[in-house]
Amino acid sequence: MLQAKFSEIAKIFNSQALLESDILINGVCTDTRQRMDGALFVALIGDNFDAHDYLDEAEKMGAVAVIISKPVSTNLPTLLVDNTQIALTDLAHWHLNNIKPTVVAITGSNGKTTTKNMLANILSLKAPTLATKGNLNNHLGVPMTLLMLEQKHQYAVVEMGANHLSEIAYLRNIAQPDIAVVTNTLDAHIGEFGGFDNLVKAKGEIYSDDSQNIVNTDTAFVGDLSFGKGGDIFASHINNNGFDLNIANQKVTVTLQLIGQHNIDNALAASACAHALAVDINIIKQGLENTQAEKGRLNVIQQPDLTIIDDTYNASPQSMKAAINTLLTFTGEKVAVLGSMAELGDEAKTFHQQIGQLAKDSLDAVYSYGELAKHYDGMHFDDLDQLASRLLTHHINATVLIKGSRMVQLDQLVNRLQK
Repeated sequence: MLQAKFSEIAKIFNSQALLESDILINGVCTDTRQRMDGALFVALIGDNFDAHDYLDEAEKMGAVAVIISKPVSTNLPTLLVDNTQIALTDLAHWHLNNIKPTVVAITGSNGKTTTKNMLANILSLKAPTLATKGNLNNHLGVPMTLLMLEQKHQYAVVEMGANHLSEIAYLRNIAQPDIAVVTNTLDAHIGEFGGFDNLVKAKGEIYSDDSQNIVNTDTAFVGDLSFGKGGDIFASHINNNGFDLNIANQKVTVTLQLIGQHNIDNALAASACAHALAVDINIIKQGLENTQAEKGRLNVIQQPDLTIIDDTYNASPQSMKAAINTLLTFTGEKVAVLGSMAELGDEAKTFHQQIGQLAKDSLDAVYSYGELAKHYDGMHFDDLDQLASRLLTHHINATVLIKGSRMVQLDQLVNRLQK
């Protein structure tokens, strides 16, 4: 994490120190709900909050200095800047340039977090590696990730997300990636971008002349290295979660702990990034095989009378199709609980109807939850307790896929089904 004297940080901004000090700063924090012993508190202003109102709480939680954008009474050493959000990114940029790790930036419609985890596991076998925690991939998460860098870190794997144009470009300028990759360009969040062309344009903002650009052969991007069918890095002899990884006339067999053939695409993206960094193919294999499913991302939970596939983290039309196809690889009765998909704009009803038809045509039973989910035309529930009871009494020994956007909180159904 960032460690510097307060006076040194003041020089970054050439700003006015309302209360000067030579105190040593250990880390940066923006959330007064977290302990921040020895940290610098940056008072951000959002749509529904102003952290300038919580400087006393920050001090109680251990902050030893603050950055503010308007004069506020505090006992702590203070820097006054024009904009605290910009100050946070400038601080991250300064810290990044001090550590100088090799930075890999990852974006895409789906698969960002899994690809990030795979690549971090690979690179960690070579040298200390920092990776984005969870999906902290926005204008706050990216600088906060970079501020966690330590001198030991030789690699930083940074996930970048967006729901409007210019956001990825902003994040790229902060992180200055050496390697950049777009996992795919699909229909996730398409309503937020105002159409597919804008979505593709937004994802492509991660690429620049200053980075080695890695592209999926299923996209229209042109880069330095490609992965996928017909690409420089590709899979052959695919069998469920196993495949042969082909890189530069070398081949190894990889068996993933992750289910779903779309995770083979994620593995290829991670492998391409690793290959660009001259990582041996056997180390790539080991890192891929070490990667485990995260909660809510096609995580298989075995119960005495039910097998649950927890894919409740989020949902888009393409990831819904992938999850249903994954469910079809299981034996026995196959059931899906499908929640609403968010951020689809004017096409929301059509997308839900298409997914509903696919599910009904291929599965034994389909249930829905959430207002938009009514368009799946499955058996609809408005109460999770009643839905859980239905699954436990009518689908003994079945495999149940549970998937929807975060807004419908279907993870609560997963909790109800676990004994």
